Amino acid sequence: MIPPQMFNIFYITHDQCTTESHWELFIGISIRVAESVIQNSSITIDKVIGNLLDEGALAPEISAENLNYARYFIFIILSYQTMLYSPALLAPASSVPSQLSIIEHTGCCMFTHAVHTLNIEECASETLSELLMGFGVLLPSKNLCLEDDEHMNNAFHEEVEVNVKQFNAHALHHLAGIKVKWTDSLSCHLEFDSTTKEVLLFRFPSFCQFSLAEYKGGKGRGVLHACGTTSRLRCQWATEAEINQFLAEVLLSYRLLFGQTKSSPGLFRSIDPFLRSKGQNRNLKDPLLSRICAERSCDDLLGGLRQNLELVEKDTYYLPRDFPILRYRFVVLQRQLSTSAPRTWVQLWRDKRNSAQWMTFWAVIAFGAFGSLMAFLQVLMQAVQMLQ
Repeated sequence: MIPPQMFNIFYITHDQCTTESHWELFIGISIRVAESVIQNSSITIDKVIGNLLDEGALAPEISAENLNYARYFIFIILSYQTMLYSPALLAPASSVPSQLSIIEHTGCCMFTHAVHTLNIEECASETLSELLMGFGVLLPSKNLCLEDDEHMNNAFHEEVEVNVKQFNAHALHHLAGIKVKWTDSLSCHLEFDSTTKEVLLFRFPSFCQFSLAEYKGGKGRGVLHACGTTSRLRCQWATEAEINQFLAEVLLSYRLLFGQTKSSPGLFRSIDPFLRSKGQNRNLKDPLLSRICAERSCDDLLGGLRQNLELVEKDTYYLPRDFPILRYRFVVLQRQLSTSAPRTWVQLWRDKRNSAQWMTFWAVIAFGAFGSLMAFLQVLMQAVQMLQ
């Protein structure tokens, strides 16, 4: 909810305003913001505001107080157009904002978000990529390891393959005890929270599909692509081409986790990705999520996006090639899975990561149980003979 005082930046008569008129105003300004961002390289929030002033979309004379409201309003619009972060919405009675703030209701990522607040006057004159870099690595580049730990670095370079039969949502949940938590922030997809043992998954794959289809269809880049870096000095931040790769990897990761094994779709159906807390919109759902996670084949969904992208389902994925952007996050989850030992008989039965070892273990159990049963029956027969 946007507080009413934020609409003071517009040239409107508040006595005649309604919720519907505010919504129409928000949509209209959003379209103009998107056009400004897409058409102008290295644009800043203040330049976007300048363009809106030139077009007459804002009140001709903006006070210093309303200027900060305008900056925060653009920041909110950019969050919906990129889906990279969730802005901290201002309360109706809040003071004039002095900081741009993000808040993750569905969990905070240790490496993705370095900070949650930035000085509004300092970052409003920075390009969008520079501004977003201030919050952390929201758009990582290819084959980037975000860990200084030596063991993690070794694992990053050694564990380069992911086998679908061994690594999937069912195995993560039942063997490693990892729970799925859905997030509205694309930048948090596949981030693992070690304190709560939760993996965050983006709940709106249609955004990724639409952004890729628009770009590949020749309609040009969107606002998300405009946030890519063009500087060679920013080696940790994604370029425009890497953003396409990132979107493709997010779509393919749903198939790897849920769609390529028989047991994982059942896990997906047992959870409600769009179960929201009281007061939130419960009707906002993405039908693509159910299709891409629960159907046996998604060739009709992914086939049209495969041009110049690795969007092919495989039994074994090579991370540096198939998931160069999400590679680090897969390694973190794979290490968590490999270090988790079964603790119950049910987990032992489900743990088929090493099929040869699994068959050997249960064969020993079966033959041992059979041998014990035969020995017991032999003792029982001898006892009966002695009694006779």
